[in-house]
Amino acid sequence: MYCQRFQVHDGKLYITDYAAIFFDRHYAPARVLPLLDTLRRHPQLRNLDIVVAGNDEPRVHNVPGDPRLWRRSCQRYCGDGSSTSDGRAPPALFSSTTNRATLDLPWLDFAWFFPKRPHKLRTPPWSVLHPQLLAAGRSVPWATKVELAMHTGNVGSAQRKLLAAVAQGSPDTMLVNELFIGDHNTIRKRCVELGLHRTGGYQKHRCFMTFEDQCSYKYLLNSASIGYANKFKSLLLCGSVVLYVRDGMRHQEFYEHGLLAGVHYVAVDRASDVPAMVRWLQKNDEYARAVAHAGRARMASLDARGLSDFMLELLSQYSKRLMFPVRPQPGAVHIECEDDLWRHYALSRPWLEGYLTRDNTTCVHPPDPGTKLGPPGWGGAYRGSKPRCYASHDQSPGAQPHACDFAEPFSTAESWEPDGMWPRAHPKSDRWDSM
Repeated sequence: MYCQRFQVHDGKLYITDYAAIFFDRHYAPARVLPLLDTLRRHPQLRNLDIVVAGNDEPRVHNVPGDPRLWRRSCQRYCGDGSSTSDGRAPPALFSSTTNRATLDLPWLDFAWFFPKRPHKLRTPPWSVLHPQLLAAGRSVPWATKVELAMHTGNVGSAQRKLLAAVAQGSPDTMLVNELFIGDHNTIRKRCVELGLHRTGGYQKHRCFMTFEDQCSYKYLLNSASIGYANKFKSLLLCGSVVLYVRDGMRHQEFYEHGLLAGVHYVAVDRASDVPAMVRWLQKNDEYARAVAHAGRARMASLDARGLSDFMLELLSQYSKRLMFPVRPQPGAVHIECEDDLWRHYALSRPWLEGYLTRDNTTCVHPPDPGTKLGPPGWGGAYRGSKPRCYASHDQSPGAQPHACDFAEPFSTAESWEPDGMWPRAHPKSDRWDSM
């Protein structure tokens, strides 16, 4: 869905889109903002040239004892199906998650930089959510927390379906509150408003919970969605015990390597182990409280500045290992501010108005006070660019094979310029350089 080349050259950021899928472009900036924010906070960042695969799972497989996976990685990324016999290997890729069977380097999952304006997942970016959850967690005394292990959200994965089944048979220890993205427009009331927050078991599409509501539970469930669960960090801030169900958790985000089971959270192997663990924790309440406080303290230090510091160290170490000079490649797009990204990825004028921040404090080099601002960049570097059509659509026979028909395109909010040329929008598109 997302793959981009990022180049930092003399304090400026340049991007090239290899994949930026049309139907999910409102989350495209979240893949770039970790680097833009780091460069803004640390303008001394060295020149670098990286490729980020902004997907849920790592890509460069290297399982010990299974050379087939390594050959597959070489065939996929070396371009001609060769192995490493000619000395070539897959490029270094940054991904949202890593594991012991892959060689990907850690990047930040898109949830860290959700849009600041309202969006379909409704969760604010970490810079906003972090202080909110810290305050919410501190506002609920330990003795008043509900004595249930709770999960709210989607129950689509096999692991979460098992979790729901166990909760249905163990209402005295567990509550699974199923809620999908599509429910946001129809379910208007919180569980506490309906008196359903203390009812254990498995309830479907009846109510929702704010993050503050979730902090009122003494035990919070973290179960796999697509090999990991990106809400783990949020749960830890509640000051509750996070029960980490290992089944299906194949991947980890970068911060998880700084956490210890039994110290910052409590791990169980399977969903069926949860009821017994809840009962054990109820009998050992002081231990449970210590784990909850340790998990919150650990994540309390990882605020927006902490994220930037991690990124600075990661990218500085990487840049020291580059063996070639960094030069912005032809056709790369200069990005100065967050709104440059919203303009670059926008699908229409109304879409753009829904996400623009109009905040030039996000710029790497903000305009001087009193500077007269106007289109196309309004203080940023935007000049009318768009992702290329081939990066925006899956043109396979079963998907959108005709999406990039220049005469009758699926969308004109893309570029048809070849690689190496400035990616200006389709001639029939809106005048993006005048907005």
